[in-house]
Amino acid sequence: MRKPQQTFDLEFPDDYKLASVLERDRADFESTNIWFYVGADYRDSRFAKVGITMGDLRSRSYSTSNPNYYLFCGFQCKHDTTRADLKNIERDVLSYLDEYYPNRAPHRESRRLSECFYDINFEAFFVDVHQYLHDKHYKHFQIMGFPDGESYALSWLFNSCLPSSVVNHFLNAIRQFS
Repeated sequence: MRKPQQTFDLEFPDDYKLASVLERDRADFESTNIWFYVGADYRDSRFAKVGITMGDLRSRSYSTSNPNYYLFCGFQCKHDTTRADLKNIERDVLSYLDEYYPNRAPHRESRRLSECFYDINFEAFFVDVHQYLHDKHYKHFQIMGFPDGESYALSWLFNSCLPSSVVNHFLNAIRQFS
């Protein structure tokens, strides 16, 4: 799963303030890196995994230990989000999720908690993750508008294997209104 490379081909004005804003927007638009993602299991609809990557999403879209795992959706951060910012966001989200989803799995040997949750309602989990990111970490995420011009969500990239009906269902569930 990879975001296609896009180019921002607007001309920059002589106004240095406006040019600075456009340069920042261009860097966000053209970026294919820095993501917070939600993974799923094809056979277990009550499983979810959350995670982060400073690279592109392809490295997180499969698991050699679980062939049914796939990356469900990634939310793209702004280009200037640091590794420390991303780790803080992940820690924050995991703490929040622990309050509402108590079945977070520990690693077998270390007994340290993983990023995997079992016995959850996946749709509610996904919506809660998006809403928490939106409410608490908005400044670190890119935003994508809907065609109606009145609603938006954190910039998303759903797995291309998902049927459009599923993607549309989940997009409607996370839609925010201005």
